[in-house]
Amino acid sequence: KDYKNAVTYLSAFSSDDEILAPLAKGNIGDAFVQLNQLDDALEYYEQAAEMRENNYTTPMYLYKAGTIALDLGKADKALAYFETIKEKYPSASEIAMVEVLLGKAKVLTNKY
Repeated sequence: KDYKNAVTYLSAFSSDDEILAPLAKGNIGDAFVQLNQLDDALEYYEQAAEMRENNYTTPMYLYKAGTIALDLGKADKALAYFETIKEKYPSASEIAMVEVLLGKAKVLTNKY
């Protein structure tokens, strides 16, 4: 489990593909989670979510960004990510968990 090398190799990867490009960025975020570098993970999840908007990777990385934002005490950011998923991607596979985490983020931000 050589996550540092994974970051190096994935950072060198380049693709114009709608799915592969964000997956590479998101996988860097996953590696940073394993290295317990959550701020870096959040940054890469945000990049992956914004890179190529689509119904597969965008909600997936918004969800991951939201969960990491909650872990980092950034409930306002998490709330924004979860609300975006709910509004723009209501059929995303993450939607059931988004509903739960949206409630948590609302409580933490006093916006319920």
